[in-house]
Amino acid sequence: MAGSLAVLSAVGVWGGVAVVAKAVGDIDGLVLGFHRLWIGALVTSAVFYARGGRYNRRLLRLCLPGGLAFGLDIVLFFSALKHTTVANATVIGALQPALVLLLVGRLFGERVTGRAVMWTMVAIGGVAVVVFGSSATPVWSPSGDLLATGALFAWTWYFVASKQARRDLSAFEFLAGMTLVAAVAVTPVTLLSGQRIDPGSAGDWARIAALAVGSGGLGHLLISWAHDHVELAAMSLLTLAVPVVATVSAALFLDERIVALQVIGMAIVVCALGAVVLRETGRAPVL
Repeated sequence: MAGSLAVLSAVGVWGGVAVVAKAVGDIDGLVLGFHRLWIGALVTSAVFYARGGRYNRRLLRLCLPGGLAFGLDIVLFFSALKHTTVANATVIGALQPALVLLLVGRLFGERVTGRAVMWTMVAIGGVAVVVFGSSATPVWSPSGDLLATGALFAWTWYFVASKQARRDLSAFEFLAGMTLVAAVAVTPVTLLSGQRIDPGSAGDWARIAALAVGSGGLGHLLISWAHDHVELAAMSLLTLAVPVVATVSAALFLDERIVALQVIGMAIVVCALGAVVLRETGRAPVL
């Protein structure tokens, strides 16, 4: 029970990330990502050094691919939220487990079944339904959905890079090195973009800090702890609720309208991805 509550708490945190990011004032997604990454890097580095860790050339080299991918994902996802609905950005991002299964599963000796491919295609069809339903809402734009798709591929790259780096590094070594690389990587791009760097109000600074500590710290900490108490299949199914939590939160706090077609599309995505998770962990009945 405690493990499931930890996962559900993480789902709540991650579901609120998109709403908090969109609620930050009139600053570009690139600038928002820049601040979120540097706050996360400074906090993580402080804990890393307090635990006796030290940065070195080998550590940073192993963390380079993951850090670049993570920085790209953060910037693209936050930018997507500025141009499309929370529902679209989070539902598109929810395809990551299926994309990993199809594109990179073989890199780690994982067998991809025909049924997994079928259910993944169904999930992609569900995303198309969500996008089509969102086209009638005033906050939707195709450029935002393209940015969210870019974030999906960047997050998939991060997953592969992190799994490779973890062969030689501990979890916290990778987290510390990766966040520092990501923050450094986005800095020159942000400074040369010509965007306003200062978020402005104290409230926006507080929201950015909440993004860094909540999504980058609390959410991942809860999931890491839950790994010892919840089966992977159950955990994966619970985290599929993130787009639902995010969409409902956006409707409540950002007044983003939800149309019936979006609800149908989200249901298709969650059910299809759930079928993939269950079958690939050997716990589903024959469908």
